[in-house]
Amino acid sequence: MTNTTQEPMPLILAIDDDETIHLILDEILGREDFEVLSASNGKAGLEMFRQRRPDLLLLDVMMPQMDGFACLEALRAMPGTQLVPIVMLTGADDVDSIHRCFELGATDFIAKPINWPILPYRLRYLIRANQALANLARSESVLRNAQKIAHLGNWDWEINTDRITCSNQVFKVLGLTPWEFHGHRQDLFKTVHPAEIFRLHQALELSKKHGHAFSLEIRAIHDDQTVHVVQIQGETELQEGLGLMVHGTVQDITERRNIEEKVRFLSYYDPLTGLPNRNLFKEILGKAINHCDHHQTMLAGLFIGIDRFKRINETLGPSVGDGILQLFADRMMQVMHNSDYLAEGKEADNSEATVSRLGGNEFTMMLMNIRDMHDSVKVINHILKALETPFNVEGHEIYLSIYIGIAVYPGDGPNVDDFIKNGEFAMNHAHKQGQNVYQFFSKSLNVAAFHRLSMENDLRRAIERDELILHYQPKIDLKRNQVVGMEALVRWQHPDLGLVSPAQFIPIAEDSGLIVPISEWVISTACNQLRAWQREKLPPLIVAVNVSAVQFRHKGFLQSLRTTLETIGLAPEGLKLELTESILLDDFSEAFITLCELRSMGIQISIDDFGTGYSSLAYLKKLPISELKIDRSFIRDIPNSVDDMTIVSAIICLAKTLSLDVVAEGVETEQQLNFLDQHGCDMVQGYFFSRPLVPQEFVRFVRDFERGDKKCDY
Repeated sequence: MTNTTQEPMPLILAIDDDETIHLILDEILGREDFEVLSASNGKAGLEMFRQRRPDLLLLDVMMPQMDGFACLEALRAMPGTQLVPIVMLTGADDVDSIHRCFELGATDFIAKPINWPILPYRLRYLIRANQALANLARSESVLRNAQKIAHLGNWDWEINTDRITCSNQVFKVLGLTPWEFHGHRQDLFKTVHPAEIFRLHQALELSKKHGHAFSLEIRAIHDDQTVHVVQIQGETELQEGLGLMVHGTVQDITERRNIEEKVRFLSYYDPLTGLPNRNLFKEILGKAINHCDHHQTMLAGLFIGIDRFKRINETLGPSVGDGILQLFADRMMQVMHNSDYLAEGKEADNSEATVSRLGGNEFTMMLMNIRDMHDSVKVINHILKALETPFNVEGHEIYLSIYIGIAVYPGDGPNVDDFIKNGEFAMNHAHKQGQNVYQFFSKSLNVAAFHRLSMENDLRRAIERDELILHYQPKIDLKRNQVVGMEALVRWQHPDLGLVSPAQFIPIAEDSGLIVPISEWVISTACNQLRAWQREKLPPLIVAVNVSAVQFRHKGFLQSLRTTLETIGLAPEGLKLELTESILLDDFSEAFITLCELRSMGIQISIDDFGTGYSSLAYLKKLPISELKIDRSFIRDIPNSVDDMTIVSAIICLAKTLSLDVVAEGVETEQQLNFLDQHGCDMVQGYFFSRPLVPQEFVRFVRDFERGDKKCDY
């Protein structure tokens, strides 16, 4: 049986009158295995300190009743508290308070606002340092072990005789061997980097002549040519104004500096691409804006998004996605280095940081000293040219498309936050326009956004005001020569704008979440209408309803369907759901589960706009679907486009091979109809037979079609 012991969690006492600080400390430090005690005032904090004796204390300077200075003084007056780290929380520009805190015995200070990601590392370091000092105070044996662990050595310089004595750890820290050391001051310089020798010599001379204490960070080169960062400190022991002894320490702080550099890197750089992250970009942009103000110049920010990255990432895997991001970053850097628009001037000197990654699939490129907006377009053309070459990742050849928003300073935002907000706003607007599109920010975009917000507010009231209506476009079975179903299409009868098409309001509904109640209304209304037509003894029909991605992924989707069908009394076989390929590919495993549930209920599934997305036999043959629907874009140019005819015939052949029905939408001419009929298409819909109809017109169309009037003017 093995006994295991677990080290106790470091105990932190936070004395601060700000409840928000306590909540954040509990969250941040709790995740890093700290135990946190909280006190809202100095008196309560002192009592809690007496009871628990924490490993470290965080103390706010500004508090009512007993402020941080009084509390700090009372703490240091307690026996046995001299080695407990006390870290003061104060404003970064409050130099007087910081100076007074150190005079009263503070160990360190942290400036507000607090850099939360670095805080746990800093506290752990302070606690470790405190534990090392406590060990040093116990015994010389513990001292030697602690020095070894901390890479810390001590030395004494007798000025009158110029003799230096050192602990063994000094040799290890400086990379010396004992036989290289003859007890002279110059022996300390043997492994010091040549560029640092003068600084060390000067510090020792000032200590000798004037009794100045010193603390330096120097580089030491060991025999294996590794460079170590060494902190060397010295303090003179004075007697009657003359320096007799200088006592000092040397410590190898290479690891600490490496950790600090890693922490800084994680705080300011994207670990995947090595590019500056949003935090550093904001700092660089702030300096660049100051540079523009000072020199009366312009800068442009290109806000770049990779189109459909989520689909690529989920389809090919995260490692491929990471590889694409790295290669994309490299290619953007190449474009930036090959252009004439690098960050210039001392105040904005960080040319390698011109390209940044804001997060996810979004990047920025900052162009300094542009002459006008056309300079931005020239760089964008270079970017688009660079994307003509595919990205090869893990055997996959991938072409990327992008969308770009452009903000120009001055003009598109008086400060960093507004500039970024407007640039991202323009980028999102470009995303909606298509692939490889760029959009300058303009006030008109804000006008459009206001109009969109107004429509969203009106749309929220559209259902309760009974402004939504359904039109039904007939589906014709070419073999049986009869109406076998219809597609339910929603329209919005706006009180001021008139009849609003789905292309205008459905995207707004999806972005705002209104698509869920609207879609539930559409399904309920369409099913009610079909049930009413069944009672009127119309021929057997199947009503098809489009389902958006938001609705499909909504957790209440399946239950809502069941409830609707049961309440109306409609057999599930009378309902067909039309889904786009993108809905199924965004999260294939979850989509597959939902589709299986729908099919087990008896509901039919159709793949809408087939051929326009990432069509793949690999997923198509696995899905429990019953129908493919050919997008109208492939039908429109038949019989004039050989390519479209080839694609349509291939889709029909594919559907037959997989035992799926196939429907062509957008059929408007007799030539299109004949081509589809000759190639075995099962069903068609389009203006050749009928536009979408209101319910009364649809009934009349079905009756007329039954009587043989196959081409009615509806």
